[in-house]
Amino acid sequence: MAAKGRFILSKDQLEQYFDRIALPKARRVYSVSDLTDDESFTYLQTLIKHQQVRIPFENLTLHYSWHRVIDVTPRHVFRKVMSTSGRGGYCMEANTLFHTVILSLGFSCYTAAARVGFPSGNWGGWSHLVNLVTIGGTKYLCDVGFGPNEPTVPMPLNHGVVRPQIVPAESRIVFETLAQNLSDSKLWICQARTSPDAGWTSMYCFTEVEILPTDVPGMNFAPMRDPASHFTQKVLCVRLTTSKERSGNDSTGPGATSESDIEEGKIDGALIVDHDKLKWRRSGKTVLEAEFKSEEERVQALRKYWGIELDVEDREAILGTVSAVKEKE
Repeated sequence: MAAKGRFILSKDQLEQYFDRIALPKARRVYSVSDLTDDESFTYLQTLIKHQQVRIPFENLTLHYSWHRVIDVTPRHVFRKVMSTSGRGGYCMEANTLFHTVILSLGFSCYTAAARVGFPSGNWGGWSHLVNLVTIGGTKYLCDVGFGPNEPTVPMPLNHGVVRPQIVPAESRIVFETLAQNLSDSKLWICQARTSPDAGWTSMYCFTEVEILPTDVPGMNFAPMRDPASHFTQKVLCVRLTTSKERSGNDSTGPGATSESDIEEGKIDGALIVDHDKLKWRRSGKTVLEAEFKSEEERVQALRKYWGIELDVEDREAILGTVSAVKEKE
């Protein structure tokens, strides 16, 4: 597939990415051109799993920096994630990075815009980014930038086909008209449910229309600057966890994310910082929960569970803001 002016990673840069996501050297492929469709699908699924476990969905730059600017250009995103300890990014960054990687590997892929659904049933603007990948004539949704509710496997664009998410949760895609639409046009809607017996919740909707890299900075403006956006109001940091990771409230906690742990384990949970709370949800149950009593406790948790090191200037930038942890007795 022709790159057409896109930022393409060199083999050395792909090595950096593979190291970052702890992909075993024996599993590393630098071009999918010689793979069968089944092998390409398996490789795509492997990359998604490793990125979701190793590269967090986070918005720290909006709070722990003096400039509070998210640069979503592919070259900058790659440099940020590869060169800063433990860091990731929110949807525009995570899915831009993943797109750059799979495009560089030769997958037939492009990015599309998505609207996020609200509990009220209404839909927001185009503020989410997804990847669409075609293998063997089937188009798949691939999303590594929606936090704990993102699909954990490539989702075929087939109406109503159910796929596993974090057990017992499930995901599916349906092709329907939005209640807010004045026309009868349909979009793909990504839905999730907490168990096979629960009702479906619409997470986001998207079209199959390709967007260009020049569209992404405009789409990024709302989550980066909208004062009503939860991204601008509180600190978020999420990564998925595997069945090989330690569980419970011991002194070490989760963190077993070596190559073999990711390869051999199954996605079974999500480790979450949500403002002043730390939570590890695993197989539908909470196995670790804590409330931060100070900014220092949150910074320590980011270091302990994500390997994120924030320098003094960045830690000071959040003080006095609405997203800082209020000191508690």
